[in-house]
Amino acid sequence: MSDTRPQSLTRTAQVDLGLRWLDAGDAVAEGARPGDFRDFLARGRDLPASRRLPWARLWPWLAAGNGALACGALLVWPDGSGVHLLLFLLAFWGAPLLMVAWTALAGLALGRAPWWRVLVTRHRDPVIALWCTRQALLAQGGFCLGGLAWLWLMLATRQVIFYWSTSIPAISAAVAGFFDLLGLGLVAPPPVAAAEAGAITGWQGALLADSGPWAGWLSAVVTLWVLVPVALLWALCQWRLGAALARWPDLNPHLGVRYRRLCQAQVHYRALEAEQPPVEAAGAPLARVGQWPAEPGFTWPGLPPGQPAGCLPLGTGDLQADEARVSANARALSHWYLAAATVPTGDLGDLLRLHGERGGDPRLYLLVAETDARRIDHLSHGWRVFLDRQGLAIPVVLVIPGSAS
Repeated sequence: MSDTRPQSLTRTAQVDLGLRWLDAGDAVAEGARPGDFRDFLARGRDLPASRRLPWARLWPWLAAGNGALACGALLVWPDGSGVHLLLFLLAFWGAPLLMVAWTALAGLALGRAPWWRVLVTRHRDPVIALWCTRQALLAQGGFCLGGLAWLWLMLATRQVIFYWSTSIPAISAAVAGFFDLLGLGLVAPPPVAAAEAGAITGWQGALLADSGPWAGWLSAVVTLWVLVPVALLWALCQWRLGAALARWPDLNPHLGVRYRRLCQAQVHYRALEAEQPPVEAAGAPLARVGQWPAEPGFTWPGLPPGQPAGCLPLGTGDLQADEARVSANARALSHWYLAAATVPTGDLGDLLRLHGERGGDPRLYLLVAETDARRIDHLSHGWRVFLDRQGLAIPVVLVIPGSAS
């Protein structure tokens, strides 16, 4: 039996298990009621795992490999003479800094997941967005770390020089000022003028003496401008992800329905056991009207044409889409229009419960195509039993064409 101790679940493991629940079919695992949400997630270990999530988990390492390749390319381009300082800063300071700033704005400020989220999962919610943002930050930091590691490896195993060049003498002073600015007053660069290619005869050999100081300065600049912000943003993202995971059932209606369904599994499954005594109809007879109300509402398959205009159909597609539609219109719509002969399902019960949880006031209107009084009483009793076993206290009105209210 798999270990399902809640305390053993890391944040990434919780996201993995949550995605398993979201990807699972309608037939969810049965069993004892979970102790809490983490216990519920842990039971998803027996569900099929996502095939794409492991790639997203490895992206920081893949980014580190790309950083090493990018640094290796700078050692041989443009002419194999060494590392061009401005090109190195463009690759490992300018571009990563823009990426980190965009990730912080989109992921942490606006709550948007990176563009590649669709390559990992079709589901969207704040938890998934925060986890993808965290992986993006790790990938950006890994890219720079991989590049710096390869740079120092090359310094230890071969001769590497650092240089830059220009055809406009006035640019030298501007580059020197720019390099001083990058150090933030904490680290000073070696003499910039001496690093200019062609400034002296035999410049490659002369610049070799400054290779260590230039490598140290470049590493400090990348650390101050990229790695330190990535570490701080990663810590903030971890904290927000932990808080969001605790509220995941409220942030994702589809996962919330699955969680509540398993929490109430004993009630649902006992209602289907044959040895239980039948539930007796209770209360006054159901109200009756002769025609549909004028207000729009939700409809369920099996209903003939003639319902009010503006109704939203449910039960014809994905349950997650139905949950999203109910959540978005819970306060605007209150009526549910169904055929009385419809066989109520667990999905219908979950959607009715979700409607109430989202602040709505669901009311059932059942179209009765029967004229036999005993058949009408039988249908009424069946719906009373369904609502009672689902734990739903919802008003029910029979729509019998031609009858008086």
